[in-house]
Amino acid sequence: MVQRTDGEDIRIVYQTFDINEIMLTKIERGHEDFDVVCPSEYIIERMLRKGLLPIDTVFGKTPNYLHNESPYIREQLDKLSWSGHRASDYAIGYMWGTAGILFNTDHVPAEDARTWASLWNLKYENKILMKESYRDAYGTALIYANAEDLKKGKVTVEELMNNYSQASIDTVEKYLKAMKPLIAGWEADFGKEMMTKGKAWLNMTWSGDAVWAIEEAEGVGIHLDYEVPMEGSNVWYDGWVIPKYARNKKAASYFINYLCRPDVALRNMDACGYVSAVATPEILEAKIDTTLSYFADLSYFFGPAADVYNR
Repeated sequence: MVQRTDGEDIRIVYQTFDINEIMLTKIERGHEDFDVVCPSEYIIERMLRKGLLPIDTVFGKTPNYLHNESPYIREQLDKLSWSGHRASDYAIGYMWGTAGILFNTDHVPAEDARTWASLWNLKYENKILMKESYRDAYGTALIYANAEDLKKGKVTVEELMNNYSQASIDTVEKYLKAMKPLIAGWEADFGKEMMTKGKAWLNMTWSGDAVWAIEEAEGVGIHLDYEVPMEGSNVWYDGWVIPKYARNKKAASYFINYLCRPDVALRNMDACGYVSAVATPEILEAKIDTTLSYFADLSYFFGPAADVYNR
């Protein structure tokens, strides 16, 4: 239940999907009338190209976001712009994070987890879990396959993540087939639980799930850690969009605005382990790591809100 400032309540009925593509199919082919959905950035781009995101002026009813958005997330959103359409006119950032390797420190040394090669390492046979996500599996294989070119600066991770040439597809197929005999399974959500129970030692996963697993495992004596491999990785983000067949667009905008309230955004961050696209002094203050021995300039993400910290 979300309460608007005028006292009117909005009741939320929601569905969850294991992967983005299921949601996209329901909207594109089934014309499902979801009022608001939260896809990853590459699906936002697809929806924009397919005409599933008509420009919506009700985003003007989301002042919490318009006033508090991270300049970094807006910049990333607008990289998805297509044919003169700015993606930030169609989508509002929610959370972002990295893809990396969650690992059991009792069985996997950190130096192994610092490279994607660990997912193809025979000594971890049947102890590896791979994310059942097309984009993450594709990107992981292609980044690993092009590790030398990345190191020499001949190509960037962003270029690889968006390279769907036949040569790249063939390379990914080759590497994933080589990985297949080594993994214990493909997972969309249960991997973090298997890691907390010690049933798997390596899990290609997302940063927020890794945070949850590390904290849960600590309580039962399982020691986990998370690394973003040195070859590079995808920085992803999710965003709220109001799809073409939505019936309650104003209610959707009020819901989005509620989620972008700094106190609500902070609670959501604590609950899911990811970093909010809402960038305010309150969030920065709550999340500052006071154990750092070096200065980290956060103005790229927080904009003017970082001034207090920088001083």
